[in-house]
Amino acid sequence: MAHELVYTSAERGLRPGTRGFCTVAHTRGMAPATMRMLESLSAYRSLYGAQEAATIAEPVAWSHYRVSLMGRSQNVLSRVSPIGVDHTNRSNKLAHHLLITSQERPVGGPLWLCAQPGVFLEEWNEEPHVIDQPKVLPSGDEESYIASSWASLTGDAGHAGTLASLFHARDDMIVVLVYEAGVEMAPLLREAMALLAPDERWLVTYNTYFTSLPAGMSCAWRCCVVDSDACREAKRNPKATVIDLTGTLPEPDGNDSYVKRAREGGAPIVVKAPETQGKSKFKLMQNREINQLNLKPRKL
Repeated sequence: MAHELVYTSAERGLRPGTRGFCTVAHTRGMAPATMRMLESLSAYRSLYGAQEAATIAEPVAWSHYRVSLMGRSQNVLSRVSPIGVDHTNRSNKLAHHLLITSQERPVGGPLWLCAQPGVFLEEWNEEPHVIDQPKVLPSGDEESYIASSWASLTGDAGHAGTLASLFHARDDMIVVLVYEAGVEMAPLLREAMALLAPDERWLVTYNTYFTSLPAGMSCAWRCCVVDSDACREAKRNPKATVIDLTGTLPEPDGNDSYVKRAREGGAPIVVKAPETQGKSKFKLMQNREINQLNLKPRKL
């Protein structure tokens, strides 16, 4: 089960005296500090200015962060997206957050869970209210490990294995994935995550539409729209490895077990990953090899 919080623009919020962008629903008993933390993850930056015509649908920001609350390690899954206009005819957004303890995490991982029907809200037309019972989460695992979305976009499913291998080598490594607006990044990250052992999947932090890093959070996989401010800033980070999906990717290492599984299928190697984030777990490749992933640009 999971605790929830819903944040959007409304004439009246759940807390007395609140209106505009505010919390309109949360699970009963949620601590004020937890509510403030989840509200801080509700930011959304539109691709288009107020006077610009939207030529491509605004991206949905799917994210996963790891937090410690009351001495307990917990996972925050979020979906933030624009939803037209609010009661004042101004642009609106909807942020839906799930707070999950380690005992409640499905084997499939955070992106598997996000893809299950009914887990996240896509619209809000209710009155503000307290949610009486925690949300019951589905259980299950991935059924396929062939990275078909990567094959469709890049021509080689093995690139999903490269991303998984980077995380397996060092879980504190920042990987910036540069993409064209309109590309759905969640399926790509899900396929790469599926190659990891179940315990590792819940260590991966990510944002499919990364614009800034929330205070106190870390984010390993940062998906940035090409030519955006976030993309330019991320590329300047000397600690980041860049995978440019708008360019020509180098040939994946055919001997890498993750690359092989991404191409051919087969269940991931079951290796229990440590809970400590920010330490190298395995030395599958040297930094020299990792840095060679900086790519030559090519428009698709």
